[in-house]
Amino acid sequence: MFGDLHSVAAQPEVANPHWPARCPLRLGLVIDQSSSMAPRFDDVRTAARNVVDSLRDKKSAVSIIGFGTDAEVISQDVDVSDDDARHELKDQIDALDAHEGDASATNWEAALIAARSLHLHVVILMTDGLPNVYGNPAQEGSEAVTAAATAANQLKSGGTRIAAVGIDLAPGGEGNLRIITGPDRGNDYFVTDTSGLLHQLYVIVARSCDVPITRLPKPEPPDFPWLPTILGALAGLALLTFIAFLLRRRGAAAGPRAPARAGRGVVADQRIDHSHLTKQLRGNKNPPSTKDQP
Repeated sequence: MFGDLHSVAAQPEVANPHWPARCPLRLGLVIDQSSSMAPRFDDVRTAARNVVDSLRDKKSAVSIIGFGTDAEVISQDVDVSDDDARHELKDQIDALDAHEGDASATNWEAALIAARSLHLHVVILMTDGLPNVYGNPAQEGSEAVTAAATAANQLKSGGTRIAAVGIDLAPGGEGNLRIITGPDRGNDYFVTDTSGLLHQLYVIVARSCDVPITRLPKPEPPDFPWLPTILGALAGLALLTFIAFLLRRRGAAAGPRAPARAGRGVVADQRIDHSHLTKQLRGNKNPPSTKDQP
């Protein structure tokens, strides 16, 4: 909404800190849940889930912050090297969705303030680049990016590097990312569509840990839904058993049937004479008798 106005509203005053260049890492995923993200939110959710796996071989702590008109810390300092904790974190990401109604605006300032309280090494902001509210309670205005830049400077002053990832940016969006991070595209901020989102997230993690991207663990395959599958199979088996029970009761209630007798309108039981078929297959020729052989 305010993209073109925002891009000239403020300039970064605090340089983005250097990449930590070490792991384990305290990483924050800050996910834009505003209504404008709805068309791409399935892909955002999947990429966020999968990038959690990139740190599972290290005792790294991952936090999730979701924001729209306001911001909320969804999970804090989850040890993603622990299988159970990591899977629970990914389930929490799966439960996220784009907001509607009063909660559907975009408040970068609130998101960055929430991240500052977690004392993170790196914050990854995933957004479409167009904040339109600021403050608490939130209010609309062209000051939205200026307020976000102030919050970003405070976050960077505390030693947290901000890596913003702009997804399907509208005009003015890239300038907004530059304001809160730094001037270097591909280093301070990243621009992509949904098909390249996971790759950009992996690039950020690789630079944070100072390792080649190929050395990061690949995303885990999706968990097979064992419980729903087993419960569905048991329900189907129970239904079949119940139907068979009803059919058996109906048959028992009807009583025994009298055997069919041959007569008018009744087809007698005709069984196949296998010996007759055997003769036909042999051309009605009897095998030679052993008495006629020399």
